[in-house]
Amino acid sequence: MSELKVNRSNSEEQLVQVVADLLKRCSQEALARQDKFSVGLSGGSLIQLLTKALKSGALKTDKWLFFFCDERYVPLNDSDSTYGAYRAEWQTLLPSIRDSQFVRADTTKPLDECAADYESKVKSQVDRFDLLLLGMGPDGHTCSLFPEQPATLQESQRLVIPIRNSPKPPPERITFTLPLINNARDVAFVVTGAGKASVVKSVFVDLDKKFPAAWVNPTQGQLTLIVDAGAGKEI
Repeated sequence: MSELKVNRSNSEEQLVQVVADLLKRCSQEALARQDKFSVGLSGGSLIQLLTKALKSGALKTDKWLFFFCDERYVPLNDSDSTYGAYRAEWQTLLPSIRDSQFVRADTTKPLDECAADYESKVKSQVDRFDLLLLGMGPDGHTCSLFPEQPATLQESQRLVIPIRNSPKPPPERITFTLPLINNARDVAFVVTGAGKASVVKSVFVDLDKKFPAAWVNPTQGQLTLIVDAGAGKEI
């Protein structure tokens, strides 16, 4: 793997500060190179942590563009929509972030077309992502790349692919692939909870490739693991 930088936090406040510092560094570096900062978002518990980090860091976000590392193939107003979850959270708590700053999948299109269309949106906006914020499940999945579907890890051409029969509901999704993920300048996993301690060790210490997260290895970028005391207790 690329050299792994590990940040352990003993409190949520400390973890939020680590995320805020990461956002500040990556955004400053990006805006020194170009006129926008491209960020790939993941859902779940990261939504609230990221909201707190953006508020505590008082970061200027008007030139930021937000993408989704994976998205559930549901209507945008569905409770399972990752875009919908961010929009609902940020409309209230971060109203300065405009809806036009989200680059989202068109889930009204057929699934294969939805994935291809999102790939073309990504290609038209970014050569390399400035930052990808990834989560990891207790099964070692990241984005919508699951251990039960190892063929997805072999994808070498497409940047966004459709997922059917996901082991986690909802069954249909689209997801970034490893060529896109591993081309990013910065990739950060944010993992919390003692229930994930053993898989954190398996992925980041043992490099056990049966877990999709262990395949994340930025070729010319920085890989960072941000964990709380529970998730990091075995490393």
